[in-house]
Amino acid sequence: MRARLQSLLRSVAVAVAAMALAAQAQTAASSRYRLEGTVTPAGAGQSGQTGMTVYQIVAQPEPLGESAGNLGMLVHGWRLPAVVELIYRYVLEPGWNLQGSPGVSDLSTGAVFTGPAGAPIKIGNIQYATPTGSFVQADDSDPLVGLQAFWVFSYWGGRGQPFTTPEAPTPADGSAWQDLLRPGWNLFSPPYMVTVPPRGTIVVVWRWNPATSSYEIVLPGAELQPLVGYWIFVGR
Repeated sequence: MRARLQSLLRSVAVAVAAMALAAQAQTAASSRYRLEGTVTPAGAGQSGQTGMTVYQIVAQPEPLGESAGNLGMLVHGWRLPAVVELIYRYVLEPGWNLQGSPGVSDLSTGAVFTGPAGAPIKIGNIQYATPTGSFVQADDSDPLVGLQAFWVFSYWGGRGQPFTTPEAPTPADGSAWQDLLRPGWNLFSPPYMVTVPPRGTIVVVWRWNPATSSYEIVLPGAELQPLVGYWIFVGR
């Protein structure tokens, strides 16, 4: 009799546990998601604007008053920001590198070219070209100048620190990147990825290859990358 009673109690315990698991599974399966906000579709080559918030509804408690809001929902979720800043980082090769910045950097030049161990990955100051054909050195305490390519020398190469350019032009601005060029030679770095147009106002584009320490021509139809500097000749 005692053994039969123990067997019956074990059966009841198993049944209760099964019912509890079924209730948990039903609760998990009934989790709902709510989307709040709107998304504006982006055109070709552009970034869209979104103000969407994604919530998972965990429970529906009794309203606690005005401070709890109209629905009184207990939620958790994450917010998708309306604008996502692009994060850049330089990777220098040994020797001279022709680089550029899409816009004014949020970090100083010295901080941008500091390696993971805290040591600089460049030697000396970066050098910008002037309209007269000479070069000027920028101080390490200054931010990077947007759209102007510069020379930077590294003895060993290396990876710098991430930075952003909050005020850099974007394709959504509506201005053509060619409008940023002046007649003659330009030591230029594009604010975003662009394509070299067919032969026209832009006569020729050259880029620097640090591996061979020589210039290479960039043909029409090829892409120009941000963070990279180019010599671009614009006809009058």
